[in-house]
Amino acid sequence: MRLLSVILLLAAFLPLPQAKAGGVGLSVTRMVYLSSAKQASLSVRNTTKEDPFLIQSWIENEQGDRSNDFVITPPLFVLKPSSENALKVIFSGEPASQDRETLYWLTAKAIPQMSDDTQKNVLHFASASRIKLFYRPANLADQADKAWEMISGNLHRNRISLKNPTPYYITLVELKVDGKTMKPLMLAPKSEAELEGSFTQAQQFSYRTINDYGAWTAEVTRQLTTR
Repeated sequence: MRLLSVILLLAAFLPLPQAKAGGVGLSVTRMVYLSSAKQASLSVRNTTKEDPFLIQSWIENEQGDRSNDFVITPPLFVLKPSSENALKVIFSGEPASQDRETLYWLTAKAIPQMSDDTQKNVLHFASASRIKLFYRPANLADQADKAWEMISGNLHRNRISLKNPTPYYITLVELKVDGKTMKPLMLAPKSEAELEGSFTQAQQFSYRTINDYGAWTAEVTRQLTTR
């Protein structure tokens, strides 16, 4: 580890290579796939003016393992400079549950293309965009816009647990306990999660969430219950 640190430190002062990173990104920060949909789509954009990229895309399950529940097409293609291309996502598996959402991860990796006349002193780095993909049963489609208001909190033996009674994944941002900022937290459907730290006389918590379109909701403040 020490040798690696020395190498990285020396490399930082070498004038030879020029680093090139990709200006490639996805058009959305999250994706909701309704079970009633035949397919969903999103765009991959290349904002660089000169560099083409090879785009490789795949989907993983909640644990980070490659999943065959979805087909993503095209899985591999060249994205030209200053252009964008659509990725189509098609569900082809068996629903894990009909009473709650299932979480997946969609990754689009941008690999710089090498040409014969590429400068030898240029370093090319592959980059990847990774977003949450929520598979949502169609019977839950009309309830999602109220879910973010349903979070409750409990204080027991100086520990705080937050409860999500809804069938949706809910990401809490700007989470605070009595005004003290906490780490963002994603609550799985119909689950509880305990906050890090000890809280002796905490009274309330506040939070905002991220909706289906990637926007933040209004701040909510809740009183903590004790038991």
